[in-house]
This record gives sequence, C-alpha cells and structure tokens, in this order.
Amino acid sequence: AAGAIAAVARVHTGELGGGDAGYGAVLTGLAAGLACGLFLGPRVLGPFSRRRLLGLAVIAAALLLVVAALVRNLVVVAFVTAFLGVAAGAAWSTATAAVRDPGDEAGGERPRAFLRSIALVAVLVAVAAVPAVAGALGSHRLDVGDGYDLDGSMAALLIAAVLALIAGAVAYRRLDDRRGIPLVADLRAALRGEVYVPPSQVAEPEPVHRERGVFIAFEGGEGAGKTTQARLAAIWLRDHGYDVITTHEPGATKIGMRLRAMLLDRDTTGLSDRAESLLYAADRADHVANVIRPALERGAIVVSDRYVDSSLAYQGYGRRQPVGDIARVNAWATGGLLPDLTVLLEVPPADGLRRLSAPADRIESEPQEFHERVQAGFRALAEADPDRYLVLDASRPQAELSREIQYRIREILPDPIPAGTEDATSTFPAITDV
Repeated sequence: AAGAIAAVARVHTGELGGGDAGYGAVLTGLAAGLACGLFLGPRVLGPFSRRRLLGLAVIAAALLLVVAALVRNLVVVAFVTAFLGVAAGAAWSTATAAVRDPGDEAGGERPRAFLRSIALVAVLVAVAAVPAVAGALGSHRLDVGDGYDLDGSMAALLIAAVLALIAGAVAYRRLDDRRGIPLVADLRAALRGEVYVPPSQVAEPEPVHRERGVFIAFEGGEGAGKTTQARLAAIWLRDHGYDVITTHEPGATKIGMRLRAMLLDRDTTGLSDRAESLLYAADRADHVANVIRPALERGAIVVSDRYVDSSLAYQGYGRRQPVGDIARVNAWATGGLLPDLTVLLEVPPADGLRRLSAPADRIESEPQEFHERVQAGFRALAEADPDRYLVLDASRPQAELSREIQYRIREILPDPIPAGTEDATSTFPAITDV
C-alpha cells in the first residue's frame, strides 16, 4: 500500500491540483507515518497479539489507501497518507517479531531477511506496475450524482488497495492466535495495558481443589531471561500473600552443587552424553525429594528456574539422544512430578548468547547449531502439551512479559487463605495481632 501511493504520488497530487509542494507534503506524511508506525506500533498495544496486529495493520493500510484514492482533496490525502504510513510501519515491525521459525538454524535472521526480500520485491512491483496500470486505464467520468472524474492513478490505487485488503484478510485469518476472542474487546483491553479474558472465564471460575501447592517452571535457551522472570514472579506472588519457594537446576541442594560443578565446569572433559543425562537426572531426583516435593506438600508455591524439559531439550534434542528414554529416566527420578505451568521464554540463540555477562560454561559454550536444536526441542515440547505451557517472545519488554506471566499464573493460583479458615470463624478469616 505504501509503495503504491509512493509510486504515483507525483501524478496523483498533480491530478488533485497540487504541485511540488503537494507532492512533498504527501511523501513527508508517508515517511513520518512509517517512522511512527515502526516505533510506536507494537509499543502502544503491548499486550495485544502480534499476529493479530499484523493482519489488522495490513487491512487498515488497505482501507486508508481506498480513502486516499477516492478523496479529491489534497490536504485530506496528505493526512490519510500519514496514517497509512503508520499502519504500514506497524505491520512491518510486527511482522519481524511475530513471523519467526524457532527451529531455523539462522536464529531468526533468515526469516527477517526473507521478510525484507518480500517487502523489497513488493515495493519494486508497486513502483513498476502501479504507474503502468494508471497510464493504461486513463481517466474516465462516471455518471454518479453530478459526475465523478476517476483518474488513472485513482483507479490504480484502488486496485492496489483491493489486493492489500485480500492479503491482510488472509494474514489475519491464518495468523490469528486468539480465535474466539472478540476483536474489539481485545483491543480495548490492550489499550488499558491488559490481556483480555472472556467473561465466561472470569465470572464463574470453576473451584480449584488442591491437596498440594503449585509448581511453576521457567524454561528456555541461554540468555532468555528465565532467572529474571522467575524472580519477578516470586516477588509478585509473595506480595500477594503466598508462601513461595524459589529454586533452580542444577545445584539446588548440597549434592546438586557438586553435580553442577561437574556438569558445567569447562574443565570437565570426557563426559559422555548418556552420563551427562544421568547426572542431570540424579540432580533432579535429589532436588525433588529434598526441595520441591516437601514445599508442595505443605501448600507452598514452587518457582523453579529449569526442570525436566531442559533435559529433554538439551540432552535429547541438543545431544541428539532418544527423547523418550530421557523422559522415562526423569519420570522415574521425579516420581512423575510435572509443573502445573511451564513458562517458555524464546529468544534467538545468537541474541541470547550475546546477553550473557559471565564467561560461558560448558553448556553455553556449545556451538550455535546445538542451541538451535535446543530451541526447536523446547518448541516441540510446548506444541505437544499446549495446556501446560505459556510460550512468550523474550525479546519483548520485561514489563510486558511479567504482566502476561502474572495473568496466566492467576488462573492456577489457590486461595491464599488456608482452606477451612472461614468455616472455623463463621464468616471472616481469623486475624491475630502479633
């Protein structure tokens, strides 16, 4: 849409009675709008689905192009072109973040390069085709009301708008990851900085009966921000009155610290892949027996930085060992204990490794191809059990990630007031001054 209007801007402004000044105003508005859209698009609607926003931005650009084509007032066309630039800029910035293949060995750069190529080809086609179409169609007078002069540039822009509208509708339909969620309500919630939850999920929640606490695991590749988000989630939960245990793998126990030294020390040589998998499982068995399970049994919330899925991704997919065998060993080691929620933070491996501040350990120093396989493994695990996972793009601002994690955690939280307290005091929980 932006390429089409740029291609015929001089001719179109001339047909509207504008000279060089009008042409400059239209191009300035388009450039300013593109800059605003690139910077502000995803930031203004932070909680809104990037995939939804991509399709909507393309549709909005197409509709604005229709207005720019039909209106015969140069001032209005200049302003409409600026808004069209905002929509086009938002579509581009959203596409680079939303359309990415986690398993691509280029770590996200190849999809971005593909998008840049598609955009460049689209602009070149528009620059070449739209003026030719405008010249071929010529000017016509339509018998509408007192008559309407349809110039060739206007007709060409309308054709480009229809094509962009079709592309936007297809993109929205195929990329929409919140099917069934009302669009208007979703937009309103995003403008308030919230993630929309349907009333049916809020008004009458099903009662949660738990005989133990809640287990939340944070997973992801190196430098994805797991430790930071786990810490922020634990602080938020404590602020709401919950008993929270924060832990990590490997090395959360005395035995685990010794195993961690062997597993991550770069001086450890000659360790076979199978031995590495068993050592991680041994650490996890001790971790569950002495930290996680006792905390859950007393009703606490356990927030762990890594758990079983890390072994499946790193030792299974990364080391190319049978994932089923590793899953069975870990199921025996943990007694079949799985998290109630696994938060998977995704970041291109190359970007994540650049975030590391300390010298790389034995696992972090593996080649990038290894980390690419690990990321693909995490995504495969999430796709196999979507109800247990919350998958987030870790390149988003930290505050946005924390807010979305908190919304998801709320769905699985028990009442912070112990069960039976209200029964024991008739109506209100007992409050004792100490």
